[in-house]
Formats: sequence, structure tokens, C-alpha cells
Amino acid sequence: IEDNRCTLGAGTTVTELWNHTELNSYFPNLKKHLKLVSSEQIRNMASFGGNFVNASPIGDMTIFFLALNSDISILNQNGKERTIALKDFYKGYKTFDLKEGELIKNIIFKLPSENTKFNFEKVSKRTHLDIASVNSAISISTKDNCIQEAHVSIGGVAAIPKYLHKTSSFLTGKQLSLQLILEANAVLQKEISPISDVRGSSDYKRLLARQLFFAHFIELFPDQFKLKDFVQ
Repeated sequence: IEDNRCTLGAGTTVTELWNHTELNSYFPNLKKHLKLVSSEQIRNMASFGGNFVNASPIGDMTIFFLALNSDISILNQNGKERTIALKDFYKGYKTFDLKEGELIKNIIFKLPSENTKFNFEKVSKRTHLDIASVNSAISISTKDNCIQEAHVSIGGVAAIPKYLHKTSSFLTGKQLSLQLILEANAVLQKEISPISDVRGSSDYKRLLARQLFFAHFIELFPDQFKLKDFVQ
């Protein structure tokens, strides 16, 4: 951690993040979020870099770090390094911007300020030890009820782990309100393209995407929004 930015080696495990005292102070619900990820044995072994290059459209930690607007540094066999945004890494289903002889070296993200809130949500057939049907994360910064910055990601609704460019842009610079969230969901629905599979129909995944998006605001702004506000 340096200059308000955190750098994680690509070989870092979920358990190492879980046990990091300082990062837990920046993300008060970190352990609650990470408990939804796989099993303890896999959290002890699996690396973030491995999660990224597995390129699953529902990779929990990929969705997590997309919402943090993370960058990744990539190293080739000659020692040359380049840095790109994680949201630009994925090109299509199971395809990504990693050339032969290259490895992900680091994950870099800006630490949240006192005005920034972060949340991760996941729906699966079992609460724990299961693959997501749909998962989503958000990082949102507000001042005087105005959204200064927003980054929203979602998995299970596209061929790639999806950073929601249009939805994030739509939220930014506007006053936070119920109407804004409802309008942002309409943008989100146009930005995703779920398919029917063993984890649910496309209509079901759209419903989950909507509900998880609403859940972010109920969780992060409980004095402002209640579940009943979103019942349609």
C-alpha cells in the first residue's frame, strides 16, 4: 500500500486478502463478501491471477476487482512490463489480452476514500460453496448526495465478466435518488445480454441483475432506500 493505492501480486490468494488487517479496515465487509467465494480450501490456494485468466463470466474475484476499477500489470518473458485496465482485458468468451509468453504480475487499485462505499452481491443455488448464477459489485463515491464516481460490474449476464461502462457513466455526476436508480437499471438491462443455461433462463438472470443492482443501494444507503421502495 503506497500513495493511496494497493498493489497485489497475481499469486495472492483469497485467504491472504481475508487476513490482511489494513485492507479489512478499508473494506469493513470484506470477510462477509469473501465468505461467498468458493470453499476455505480453495480460498487458501486459488490466486487472483488464476481467477482472471480462467476468464469465467461469473468469476467472483474478477467481478470484485472490476468494480474497484483495477489495473493489471503484465510481464513478458523478456522482462518487459505493460499495464492495462482490467475492464479492457477481456475480448470475448474465454479470450483476453494476454500474448504468448506473458503473465499477469500485479493487480493495482485505488483505495476507497471516506466518501466511497463498496459492495459485492451474489446469487447461487446454495449460499456457500457454489458457482454464481449472477454476481455483481459496485464502488460508489458520493458527496452531498451527488455521485462523484461509480463503477459497477456484473457476472453471468454476458460472455465475459462485465464492467458496466454505460451504467457507471449514467450514475456519475447525478443526485442519488430512487428515480435515478430505476433509470440506471433500465440502462443496465440494455447493457447486458444473458443466455439461458443450467443456472437459469435469460429472463431469470435479468431479474437477478436488477435485484442485485437494487440490493447494492439498499445495503450501502440503508437510511435512504428500503426494500419496499423497489417492489414493483
